[in-house]
Amino acid sequence: MHPFYDSVSQLLREENTWWLGLASMFMYLLFWAIVIIIVLRIFKKYYARTEHQRAKEDTAMSILRERYARGEIDAEEFKQKKADLE
Repeated sequence: MHPFYDSVSQLLREENTWWLGLASMFMYLLFWAIVIIIVLRIFKKYYARTEHQRAKEDTAMSILRERYARGEIDAEEFKQKKADLE
């Protein structure tokens, strides 16, 4: 009788089933690698978007400060635009 039709313990006692351990180990590693990649991509997607927005706001604020320092805008306009940016 073929070992696949017999009990599982009979199958695992044979010498030619060593590959079952390697196959299951490979599947566990593959599963966790896929999970980690998905989590990292989701994290990177939202973190990069937030970081980009933060950099854009910092750039706008620095331009506003430069314009105020050069005297192109007065204090009232600076406060108003600063409130808009925040």
